[in-house]
Amino acid sequence: MAQDEPSTEPLEAPHWPAVVWAARCTIYFLAQGGILLLSYAYFGFGTDPHSFAIGFRLDPILATVHFLWGLVGTFIGFYRPRYATSFVLAFAAFYTVLAALGSFTHYHLRMRLDHNVNVFHWCVALLAWAIGLYALWHRKRAAG
Repeated sequence: MAQDEPSTEPLEAPHWPAVVWAARCTIYFLAQGGILLLSYAYFGFGTDPHSFAIGFRLDPILATVHFLWGLVGTFIGFYRPRYATSFVLAFAAFYTVLAALGSFTHYHLRMRLDHNVNVFHWCVALLAWAIGLYALWHRKRAAG
């Protein structure tokens, strides 16, 4: 095709799979954990988590866990998308274990896992499993 002829192909935006978007969505965990850790640093780490707004009622250890997963997921989602499938599956496995532990006791590994937090963890884990396994299945199908 000559340089002067206009291209007939439409301009395409980069296509990012669902696992990359799932990894990028962990920015919520980064923000939630960061805000909570700053709040605990200001009010004291002995503050009752139920004194915070809905969605921010995590104890300091669980806030740290959310912050770290959010930090790693945000980095992978925006800067290393090729690792997104592995990250989403690891995220799903971790939060499945955390949700299962929270189903039996409200205090586990020195974290306060009440009913609302536990339901949130189950929802996040199931969604991550669905996205991660779909990406894994799609990758194997495309390769074979």
